[in-house]
Amino acid sequence: MMVKTVLVTGVNGFIGSHVAALLGKSHRVYGTGGAPACSVPLAGYRQMVLPDQQLAAFMRQVRPDVVVHCAGRGSIPFSVNHPAEDFDAGPRLVAHVLDSMRRAAVPARFFFPSSAAVYGNPERLPVSEDAPLCPVSPYGCHKVLSEKLISQYHSLYGIEYVVLRVFSCYGEGLSKQLLWDAAVKACAGRVELSGTGEETRDFIHVHDLARLAELLMLRDVSCVTLNAASGRQVSVKELAGLLMRGLEADVPVLFSGALRQGDPLRWQADVARMQSLGFEPHISLEEGVRRFARWFRQQGARRNGS
Repeated sequence: MMVKTVLVTGVNGFIGSHVAALLGKSHRVYGTGGAPACSVPLAGYRQMVLPDQQLAAFMRQVRPDVVVHCAGRGSIPFSVNHPAEDFDAGPRLVAHVLDSMRRAAVPARFFFPSSAAVYGNPERLPVSEDAPLCPVSPYGCHKVLSEKLISQYHSLYGIEYVVLRVFSCYGEGLSKQLLWDAAVKACAGRVELSGTGEETRDFIHVHDLARLAELLMLRDVSCVTLNAASGRQVSVKELAGLLMRGLEADVPVLFSGALRQGDPLRWQADVARMQSLGFEPHISLEEGVRRFARWFRQQGARRNGS
C-alpha cells in the first residue's frame, strides 16, 4: 500500500478526529484545528494550530496528497440562529482552504464532507446524487455553496475533489445531536424529542465514514460526488427505542409534535454509486447504537469518579 501524506482540517472535531486516527495508522497525517470538540481521545497523527495566512506555506512544506476539510460547524439549529457565522465556518472557510491549495500549487485532492441537507425534503426516496438540490436551512444552503466553490476551483485551477454527502453520521464521541440529546434526557428520567417520531433518517457510523474516505483515497478516486450513508431508512422513534435498550433505561420516549425549523422530514440515500466503488458499511445501526450507549455510560462513570 502506498503511503499518502494527508492534511486534515478540523482535526479535533467529531469527523476530523476519527478520519485522522484511522488514516494515521498507515499514512503520514497532519491535523490543524483548535480546541478539542470530540470526547474520544484519538492518536496517530501530528497536530498543529496554524494561523490562516500560514496554511499555504505549510502545504508547500509537507506537500499533501490529500486535504480532508473537516473544519466547520455541523448544526442545523445553529445555522438557523446564526446564519452569518455558519457562512463564515462554511463557504468562506472552504474558499480559504482551496485558495491555499492553489497558492501552494500542491497536486492534492480535496475531500469535503458535505451533507444530505443539500437535498432538503426530497420529492422521492431513496434520493440519488442527481436529485435537485433544495436545502431548507442555512446549513444546507452553505453546503451547496461550498460544493459550487469546489467545482469552480476544479474548473479554473484543476484541483481534484471528492464530495461526500454525509447523511446522519453518529458514533462514540459525538456529544450533541439526537442520540446525545436523548441519552442525556434519559438520565434525567424524561425523554421528549421534537417532531412526531415518524421522521426518518439514514445513519452511517463515523468509523465507516472514515473507512470510505480511506478507500477513495487509496483508489485515487477523484471528481466524484457520493452519498455517504447506509441506504436504510430508520424512524426517529425506532432509533430512540434502540438507544433506550442500549442504555438499559426504562424511560418512555415522548414527541412534541413540532419539528425544529430547518429539519427535513424523511431521508434515505441511494447508495448505488458508493457500492459501485466497492464500499459497504461494516457497522450496523444496532451495533453502532450499542457502542454509543456503552461510551455514554462510560462518560457518566468518569464524571462520577468511578
